[in-house]
Amino acid sequence: MITYPRDFPDADIVAPRCRFDYTTLGEMSRTAAGAITFQERIGGSLWELAVTTRPLNETEYGKWHAWYLSLRGGRQSFMGRDPRRCWPLAYGPGVLSLTRAGGGAFDGTCNVTAVAGDTITLGNLPASYKISVGDYVSFPWLGGRALVKALEPITGTTGGVAGPFTVGPWQRTGGTVPAVGTVVKAWCLMRPKPGSWQGERGVVEPVTFEAIQTLV
Repeated sequence: MITYPRDFPDADIVAPRCRFDYTTLGEMSRTAAGAITFQERIGGSLWELAVTTRPLNETEYGKWHAWYLSLRGGRQSFMGRDPRRCWPLAYGPGVLSLTRAGGGAFDGTCNVTAVAGDTITLGNLPASYKISVGDYVSFPWLGGRALVKALEPITGTTGGVAGPFTVGPWQRTGGTVPAVGTVVKAWCLMRPKPGSWQGERGVVEPVTFEAIQTLV
């Protein structure tokens, strides 16, 4: 039986072309002196995905098409993530060979111990864990799934604590901490954009589709 949210059909897909981004919501205005200011609108940015797979043979195409159809035109969700950034930049797949500062194998999960708008703090990491600009972290938040991207580098303490460090997009406060997050294949809930699927068949062709984050 199919369960939701679904992951990609090929969990370690490498997409030749993809776009994974969010648009910062806000308003620009001009001061009396002529300066341009920008006021970010809090708590509204959603991640969007546009992906083109590598060329697929008929068996692979059938798997992707069936997966897309199982999302029922957007009524069901999947674990949307950046298919070009499954692993922390400083470690790659080798991150899973690390040991937590408090002992025990590291499986990519951590504790999100504080969320303060545009900063978060992580715990239960390996000693002196390195977070690179562009690394992703996801965690359950306010009834949904938050996904944030590191906007500055930081090296954690010998006790496995990293932060606070700046992330985007901005997150509303008030959720429950600690929350169990992940730095490996970090994801948010997404639904496909209706009509975005393109899967014309030739000898060996890719498929493309678009999706947007959903908060529930």
